[in-house]
Amino acid sequence: MERIIQFKGGKTMFGFDNLILGVYLFNFLLILTATYTDIKERIIPHFVIILMLIVNLPLGYYFFGFDAITSFFATLILCLILGVGMGGGDVKMFTALSPLFAAETIYFVPKNILILIGLSALFAAIFPMTKILKNYWKDIVPSSAYLAMLIGIIVSITEIYSIGNTKTILWIYIILSIFISRKIPKYRIISNKLGYITPIYLVGFYLLNPAYFVSENVLISFFVYIGQLSLISLVIYALTGAEISSKKQISDLKEGDIIRDIVTIKENGEVTVENANILKRFKHMIYGEMGKLEGKSLMTDGEGLSDENLELLNKLQNEGKIGGELNVLTTYPFVPFVLVAYCVITLLNMGFINYLVGYHV
Repeated sequence: MERIIQFKGGKTMFGFDNLILGVYLFNFLLILTATYTDIKERIIPHFVIILMLIVNLPLGYYFFGFDAITSFFATLILCLILGVGMGGGDVKMFTALSPLFAAETIYFVPKNILILIGLSALFAAIFPMTKILKNYWKDIVPSSAYLAMLIGIIVSITEIYSIGNTKTILWIYIILSIFISRKIPKYRIISNKLGYITPIYLVGFYLLNPAYFVSENVLISFFVYIGQLSLISLVIYALTGAEISSKKQISDLKEGDIIRDIVTIKENGEVTVENANILKRFKHMIYGEMGKLEGKSLMTDGEGLSDENLELLNKLQNEGKIGGELNVLTTYPFVPFVLVAYCVITLLNMGFINYLVGYHV
């Protein structure tokens, strides 16, 4: 159910009056402040949220009426439901911003808040991927070039000779190939070396069938495939253990740290520590929900370590049941990504981006 409410303010060049422009700027400065503290101390100051509430709730009510209040509570409920991986400060920030975006809602939740949450999560996911690409590009790019060449050859053959029902099988093979290259080093080396002969493939293709090469944009398609395959490879690399992590002394662990290890305390008192990738951790979590695990497991994906978890780990170390180090995932402050997403949404709302590109209604 989508609702659109008429904005009450006056118009300017970008469609909003000076009051809401000022409110957008005020909230930008508050999020900028929270960004600084999140980077430095991993906290969102209470005064930031309090100031947002003091300003946004009354002005949201002024602009959009009681819908701003319902949007506030609907956003709070949504954020609590989606709260896995979202800290308490993030929940409060999205909720405090919601009255400003109550003009258009979906089931009482502002559409722009949904976009804000989605964009923030997207930006937060992309940043670690760049770290993986930096570490593994020498494997990912040549292998993607080889697979792009394979796609180009098979697609051209199937189109020229009207052979159907091959694309699904081809993409299944490609995904399996990336998984296999992560597990079998010799296969990865072979696929990487094959990637270096792609210039010969492109030149040979053009010489054999220049008309098809030009009409079907083979060269452009080749680079598009490389981009797609590189993205798929990054996701698969992350799933199969290429997450950025480092070893950390248990005594140095802090509340909120996310450990990559699965610490299992069995019923007989034995403790095991397994360095697990995200797939293993997800499988372990599912088994735990189904009651198929023996003993008690400590996993911190999403919420991170609590004070109770830290006490337990220190106790296990003092008893000699676990070593002094654990693998901790490298995480990044979330508020900077919220700031970028907020800028995108406010500029779109003001029509500034449309103005820049020359689009007029």
